[in-house]
Amino acid sequence: MLIGKVGLAPMADYTDFAYREICRKYGAEFTFTEMISVEALIRNKQESFQMLPKKNEKNIGIQLFGSNIESFVKAGQMVQHYGNWIDINAGCPVKKVVKKGAGSALLKDLDKLGEIIKKLKESVNIPVGIKIRLGFDEDIAEKIIEVVQKNKADYVIVHARTQKQLYSGKANWKRFKDLKRVCEIPLGASGDIYTYEDVKILMEKFGVDFVIIARGSIGNPWIFSNQKPDIEELKDIVLKHISIMIDEYGEKKAIRKFKKIFIGYTKGMKNAREIRKQVPHINTYCDLKRVIDMYIF
Repeated sequence: MLIGKVGLAPMADYTDFAYREICRKYGAEFTFTEMISVEALIRNKQESFQMLPKKNEKNIGIQLFGSNIESFVKAGQMVQHYGNWIDINAGCPVKKVVKKGAGSALLKDLDKLGEIIKKLKESVNIPVGIKIRLGFDEDIAEKIIEVVQKNKADYVIVHARTQKQLYSGKANWKRFKDLKRVCEIPLGASGDIYTYEDVKILMEKFGVDFVIIARGSIGNPWIFSNQKPDIEELKDIVLKHISIMIDEYGEKKAIRKFKKIFIGYTKGMKNAREIRKQVPHINTYCDLKRVIDMYIF
């Protein structure tokens, strides 16, 4: 079961093994894989299996997305031995995911959502939780939580926006107080968590049981412990991050994937604009190290 109070949220194209390792180093008590397609898993797509947790990873959930009940069951049975729990993605608002009836589109059919939870719980030997939004077009979070609990999910994480909002406006943290009153299983919070102070507010003022941090961790893994490194440690952590990625993907692919993360690491630096101008010219580890040595001081 998910253990801890502050963890790393699943983020597509971000929370791979390297990202999780760095966040664990700085205090993430639990982590999730990137969202993995149930259809890709049952078709034995190698890339999807590479997204599963490594043998040495502990306290990690496997996030699955899809729209077909049987596919969830098959995929869950296939991957249950790789992680500590399965997380159903019923929160992703991205159009290409929603178009396929997956992610937050599941919130439009609560009977089906309940069946996915129920069948998955019956078919695997590890806990099953779910990540949701407040609703699809409108806020019906209490109804969703009723279905989630009725079908014996082990926890629920709520991103405090509807699908319609995408990432616009502000996450409605006030709703957590209402939801906590009706929620009999652990309630996790997601959305607009950018500082350690935000974590404390959500837990102490709004009463959630745990928090997962997504965009607030990009280039900012120390958010989990509130212990910001000095410049030398920052340089070391950037190079450690890319080194793990190179081991995983090879240099070319790793550098390509790392560029947007590197931009996150430069946020708030006095010469961030100059550093970002160099990013298109970074094609190798040596290029990256040169930019770090020249501009980060």
